[in-house]
Amino acid sequence: MSDEHLVRSVPAGLAGERLDRVLDALVEGRTRAALQKLVRKGGVRLDGKKVLRSNVRVRAGQKLSIQGAPRRRAAPPRPEVAILHEDAAIVVVDKPAGVPMHLADRVSGTTLVSLVEDAVGPLPAPDAPERAGVVHRLDRETSGVVVFGRTTTAMRALQDQFRARTVRKRYLALVLGAPREERWEVDLPLGPAPGQVDRQMARPPEGGKEALTAFELLESMPRASLLACHPRTGRRHQIRVHLLACALQLVGDRIYRVRPAVALPEGIAAPKRHALHANRLAFAHPTSGAALGFESPLPADLEALVKVLR
Repeated sequence: MSDEHLVRSVPAGLAGERLDRVLDALVEGRTRAALQKLVRKGGVRLDGKKVLRSNVRVRAGQKLSIQGAPRRRAAPPRPEVAILHEDAAIVVVDKPAGVPMHLADRVSGTTLVSLVEDAVGPLPAPDAPERAGVVHRLDRETSGVVVFGRTTTAMRALQDQFRARTVRKRYLALVLGAPREERWEVDLPLGPAPGQVDRQMARPPEGGKEALTAFELLESMPRASLLACHPRTGRRHQIRVHLLACALQLVGDRIYRVRPAVALPEGIAAPKRHALHANRLAFAHPTSGAALGFESPLPADLEALVKVLR
């Protein structure tokens, strides 16, 4: 980081706003994503004290000291996130494909957490600042229904439901090839593939964790099939690895590929992401206990691909 500091005083008109919004308003030549990254690295002080979360609220007259901020680069437009339900305890959203859930070692910029906080305000972060409100995850390329806790109590109650496997999940998957049965289950433990940080594998050499997925054929098409997937557990890449164990792969999946390869019909381009969508999520409201269920139809890119394949 540079030793140079830029000092600004918070004006009355920005009192009560989030830190990242204040920085965006006061600091020229930097994107909000770059400023958020700078905060996480400890490069911003508020009244002389380091702040590591971008969603803290500021007061009029506080002194901001910004160290070594990166130069502005052209930033892509921020994706929109649709809110399916919102109350005092939870917020349920329809995650767009291509957006990571939260910040991580190799993830920066816009995340689903930051988009949700922009829409509804700060989320609780009892475990880690970057995972505010998070109780379950979808892969970056996977779209669909996600629930966040808006209070620590709600977060813990939802996490308990996921651990107890009482949450019902349904995914829609467009796969290359055809399954051998119309309904089947895969019960194979999963764990990291040795030496491959981005891959999981079935029956890993060092044990692995229990993983169970139920599958159902919804529609057969030339060289492809539309499946409903019901994961009973919540392991990383579970559906993709269990499909691979059945000699099936998601359309557009660049990591888990069947050998020998199955191709889309000539003239049909693969989507820019893998064809997996979290279509339905059902759980008990963490405060009232009421049964809730939320659905998201196939997004436009996958719906268009299905129509072409038919």
